[in-house]
Amino acid sequence: MSDSQEVEINQGFDPMVAPVENGKVAEEPVTRNLNSVDESIDGQSYFLGEVPQAHLVDPCAFLPLNSDRLIGSVNMVEKLLYEVGILIEEEVASIQKHQKRITFWEDRIEKNKALIKKHEIRIKQNNTDALYDKKNRDYWFGRAEEVEIDYSHAEVANRHQDWAWLIKKYGLKNADGTEINAKNHCVEELCNGETKNLSAEYRATGNKYENARKEKETENSRLVRENAKLLNTNDMLQTYISATYANDIEPLQDGILLLKELGQKLKSVGQDDKATYGQMRAWAEPFLNDFIKSNSRVPQAVVTHFRKLTSIPLPPEYC
Repeated sequence: MSDSQEVEINQGFDPMVAPVENGKVAEEPVTRNLNSVDESIDGQSYFLGEVPQAHLVDPCAFLPLNSDRLIGSVNMVEKLLYEVGILIEEEVASIQKHQKRITFWEDRIEKNKALIKKHEIRIKQNNTDALYDKKNRDYWFGRAEEVEIDYSHAEVANRHQDWAWLIKKYGLKNADGTEINAKNHCVEELCNGETKNLSAEYRATGNKYENARKEKETENSRLVRENAKLLNTNDMLQTYISATYANDIEPLQDGILLLKELGQKLKSVGQDDKATYGQMRAWAEPFLNDFIKSNSRVPQAVVTHFRKLTSIPLPPEYC
């Protein structure tokens, strides 16, 4: 080609104008390439419900086609059953960890209950003893009042017969231990001193029982307060236990149930040498959908494992 011919061609070329062939506008190269790709795709035949892998899920993920068999050169059923067993063991181990905490709390609750029972027995015994202390206190205080009243009567009468009655009734004695003479001119002073001493002794005995009663009531108040704290602790621990069951253990149990259902299905599918991934997916997706509706607390991790094991497409971040 001469230089003049090359100039003519360059001057006549406009990249924005489609080339003309045999009087018609020719297709652009890009359009021709797309048409050829479409034709190649349309020319391929796929099993019902299947599409090319690139259009199925994230391009970086691999999923077998529905027509692929589960049992071939590799028995995928056995492999999947093994993985299901491992996952169930992991979920059971997680439950056991939570159960250890619950067992610790339950043991503490039982110890608290035993201590509460012990306190209640002590409180009951204190109430019984305090009742007798009160009776003994009243008896000795009554004896002191009786001595004082009898002295006042003898003092008012001021007759040797009344003094003799008072001396005999209470065994009043002189400082040397001899009986007071009712006809002594100092009998009033002697009887006054002795009756006051006797009344004071009676009141001291009554005060001893009164103090014992107060000590028992004080101890009961302390035990009641301790029992209240123990009961509050038990209520709190029971709340922890209920929350652990509801928020941790029961969802894990739902996950184990889901995995066990998958294991049963795999065992059933494994009896058919011609079983395909499509058959497993056809069961897995509607079953998983219904299961989640009925057991919404099932852990997301278990759902993800279920989808992976049954080759259900996942979002790219889970692949």
